[in-house]
Amino acid sequence: MKVFYAAAEAFRSIRRVPLMSTVSVGTISLSLLVFGLFLTVTYNAREALLDVRSRVDIEAFLMDGLVDEDRLRLQADIATLPGVSAIRYISKEQARTRFAEEFGDSLLALVDTNPLPASFVVQLTEDQRTAQGAESVALRIEPLAGVDEVIWGRGWIARLDELILVLSAVSVLIGLVVSLASVFVISNTVKLTVWARRDAIGIMKLVGASDRYVKLPFLIEGTLQGLVGSLLAVGLLYGIYLYVAPGLGGVAFLPAPAVLALVVMGTVLGGIGSQMSLKQFLEV
Repeated sequence: MKVFYAAAEAFRSIRRVPLMSTVSVGTISLSLLVFGLFLTVTYNAREALLDVRSRVDIEAFLMDGLVDEDRLRLQADIATLPGVSAIRYISKEQARTRFAEEFGDSLLALVDTNPLPASFVVQLTEDQRTAQGAESVALRIEPLAGVDEVIWGRGWIARLDELILVLSAVSVLIGLVVSLASVFVISNTVKLTVWARRDAIGIMKLVGASDRYVKLPFLIEGTLQGLVGSLLAVGLLYGIYLYVAPGLGGVAFLPAPAVLALVVMGTVLGGIGSQMSLKQFLEV
């Protein structure tokens, strides 16, 4: 019964100060919308970077004159190394064809023999598609008999890792700013409501009402404001996505867990804001 009473009191409080409640919901919605927009951009950028990272591989060039038996043994040795998911052999003829397709055949026409070496293209497991992981596998391949040189994109893989790290850090930072702003707004909105009813709260405390009994309606009020604000933000975010996405092509909306996290975030922040605003009024 206390919960039903508290919920009814929360709705009555919202109706008593509709302007402040609207401002609170609107501010929360705007804050979460900005955060959601940034999350959408970050999510798509991160997915693009991870797609590039999925193509990270190592190329091990073989010594000329390596017989088939030694080549097959070397291929088997590389395939069993930790961090290797697949290995593909490129013969000298295939290397020449690939070079001609990318740079033209005019340079190779200047020499009588094929100067390009055979190689193995080594694909990495997902957990090794980082600068540190690729280097670790490359260092294991390099000393193997029959390997002439090992190359991999040391510089650009490291920069890719840095970009992903920066995106994650900025997302956390913006999330913290939005959280603080939302808590501040809800706290002050509920504080005004509590201030208007301070006499009634004082009387309730004097006749023996517990802090929990007094707090519950205000906690529900703040939580409802957070919930409505977050749902409104998600709706606006999806509307913007439907309007903008067709012109950008390939842009994805936030996955369901991220959308749910936004809603939960707004709801929880609403409750926290209410809790913070009530402390000073419960000391009678």
